[in-house]
Amino acid sequence: MSLAFDVYQPRKIVNVHKHVDGPWFWNRYSAHPYVGCRSGCEFCYLRGGRYLGKRDPSTFDTLIQVKSNSPDLLRKELGRLTPDVISLGDWQQPAEDRYRLSRAMLEVALELGFPVLIVERSPLLVRDVDLLVEIQKKSWVCVVWSFSNLDPALKRAFEPRSPGLGRRLQAMERLAAQGILVGASLMPILPFVGDDEAHLEEAVVATRDHGGTFVLAGGLSMAGVQADRSLAAAATLDASLVPRWRQMYRWQDGGPPGDGPPPDYAARLGAVVRELCSTHGLRDRIPRFIGTGPRSANRRIAERLFLKTYDLELMRAEPYRIWAYRRAAWTVDEWPKDLAGAYGTYGDKALKELPGIGSSLAAEIGGWLRASAPYP
Repeated sequence: MSLAFDVYQPRKIVNVHKHVDGPWFWNRYSAHPYVGCRSGCEFCYLRGGRYLGKRDPSTFDTLIQVKSNSPDLLRKELGRLTPDVISLGDWQQPAEDRYRLSRAMLEVALELGFPVLIVERSPLLVRDVDLLVEIQKKSWVCVVWSFSNLDPALKRAFEPRSPGLGRRLQAMERLAAQGILVGASLMPILPFVGDDEAHLEEAVVATRDHGGTFVLAGGLSMAGVQADRSLAAAATLDASLVPRWRQMYRWQDGGPPGDGPPPDYAARLGAVVRELCSTHGLRDRIPRFIGTGPRSANRRIAERLFLKTYDLELMRAEPYRIWAYRRAAWTVDEWPKDLAGAYGTYGDKALKELPGIGSSLAAEIGGWLRASAPYP
């Protein structure tokens, strides 16, 4: 399969998200130097939607668009933003071998003091361990190694051209040895073939044995053009998967599938991974980078609120309760005043300023603040 590069200069590189991505990856910004991916995994949700724009989705893995001015744009745009976690780079080969834009973007993040999150499948990232160590000293860096599972048969069916699973684990171990926060993202977990406890525990144990300290887990998305490709890949593995997947995703002939698996299934998956992580001494969430400054308490409280939303999702709580915590997390995280300082001066009255937060949630937040500081 031939590969072509299209070099161009976009006008903008940094995506500023409306809210921090809690309680998952905790990034507020993202910036990536390439569009398209040579690995071309069959289940990749980036084949469609806004990512490729007006491009033909079939060119996802045969045409790599190269944003040649990525480092310069990044320096210019980050210089106008408040430092916060940015998801950065793309170490896919052979694009990064040729253009080295991801390394140059790390240099910018280091220069400007931005904490960096990297979600990656390519062991080429190890090449830049020197920069990662320097970013870690100056602010914070977290590397999330992405793999669906460690089953060779599933890899052959769904991601035959992605980097080897053993190489990814070895890269994780090398970064962990340098004191870098690393873990795994089991996304997507494949229904009925990769979601049993044996597959999940194998991935959790391998993460622990290679220096990882957390494992995230998420089900298969069938929104967009990758749905047919995912289903076709499943058929090559086991034809009986086709009707089972169609039923799970409410996929009628002639119509689109549901975007994601049923909530009960997603909650069960998360609960199983949480229990396995607990058994093997890992977290099932990334610890948030807080940093220093007068609003650090806001972030700590927001982290707890975000984590509570995930707890409630696993418990299949009522949606209104989940949304109450999520809205409160956004409010506290984005509140312009120092919540700890205000609480120290005004007590519970300070919490009444927070919009959309009821008395029970305010009381819970007040309890957290009192437990973390010498307030009466």
